[in-house]
Amino acid sequence: MKIGIIADCHLNKAVYKTIPDRVMVGLPFRTADFMRAFEYMVDECIKMEVDLVVIVGDIYDNFDPTNEVRGFFSSQIRKLSDVKIPSILLIGNHDVCMKHHALKDIKELGLKNVKVYENPSILEYKDHRFLLFPYSLDIEQKKITIKDEFSKFLGEIKSKGADKKDMPTIFFGHFGTKGGKMNDYMDTISLKAILDETLTDTTTTLTKKVKKEFINHNPNDISCSDLDTLGADYVVLGDYHQHQVLKTEKCIAMYTGSIEKTSMAEREQKKGFVLYDSNAEEIEFLGKCRFIEYSNCRPMIELKGDFITIKKQFADLDYSKCQEAIVKIVFEGDSEDLVGFSIGLDPFKKEIKQKINAIHVYHRQVVKNEEQAEQASIIEQQIMEKGHIEEADVIDVVKEMITEQIQEENERKITISLAEEIYEEMRTN
Repeated sequence: MKIGIIADCHLNKAVYKTIPDRVMVGLPFRTADFMRAFEYMVDECIKMEVDLVVIVGDIYDNFDPTNEVRGFFSSQIRKLSDVKIPSILLIGNHDVCMKHHALKDIKELGLKNVKVYENPSILEYKDHRFLLFPYSLDIEQKKITIKDEFSKFLGEIKSKGADKKDMPTIFFGHFGTKGGKMNDYMDTISLKAILDETLTDTTTTLTKKVKKEFINHNPNDISCSDLDTLGADYVVLGDYHQHQVLKTEKCIAMYTGSIEKTSMAEREQKKGFVLYDSNAEEIEFLGKCRFIEYSNCRPMIELKGDFITIKKQFADLDYSKCQEAIVKIVFEGDSEDLVGFSIGLDPFKKEIKQKINAIHVYHRQVVKNEEQAEQASIIEQQIMEKGHIEEADVIDVVKEMITEQIQEENERKITISLAEEIYEEMRTN
């Protein structure tokens, strides 16, 4: 049995809304990027003659996609149905609001080969058992925590004997895990080194110096040891955008990752989907699963440093691999350096567009201030580990942004004062 497993499609992703795609001109280019990636994966599943496609949540970026995006998704699901490939669709946290979810229309159609799962369910299909754990409306409405919902489902699994090894069992879910990498701040290293948490001089695939990374340490989230209690052979998850294998002992667990790069922080990540093949030879860490890479992701480039460094970084690029990229320029230097950067920025942006036909070039500037940088790092760590920013820190972040962008003191004070008033009004209302 072969299963194509896709997650975090975010089909109506619409950052840079004012910039149209160069082919699908009626759509923002990022929306078109995600649509192209999804169509590629559907076509690959058809070519591979899979028996089933499972989409593990976050089909949409929000619960209210446009009719055009809805129509596109329906056409791709129909394409699978036309060649008799069934689809299982799990609700993800981006697909819901407090009252409903974005797949309600598809569920209500009752199509024979398309099943939408809103709540935890156990399904037996072609000599396999599937444990399905979507992001439910009860969780969104805070009627139950995700960990309590998991515990409740675990009890159902055990009461029905679904944790027994009488047939291969795969758990599909959409949630974050304690111990999972929430974002990619590490350069390429061997999978074994990640899992063993050891890096030595003999790690042959180490290509660059290791950067910091953010691991979920939230004790209220489902942990890797919780996954081991399921009695499943495989656990395949959506939510975290980086494809990764989790540190479990009794099962093979992984995130498929998103289908496209969703932000500049993911610029070095590989994107794609997972193929499970019950007839495949088992390999270390992945078992009978394989990661199928999507190689046509939108190129993303970050140029960072003083102006001389930034220009050298651009000159050293392989332009053939950077065509139609999103380019972020981050100037870091003192006030004196900033003058030269400001004068040379527009001609440099024009050069970038000429040489790589960049679809979008944007910049930010950071005048060196070690104290601010340290505070920003602390807040960033808090957001990544807790999944949110504490209320008391919100206005501090806004102040830092204003201070960074507005140099004239009186204008800066007026803007900060206005920001404080707006924030207080929003908070009290």
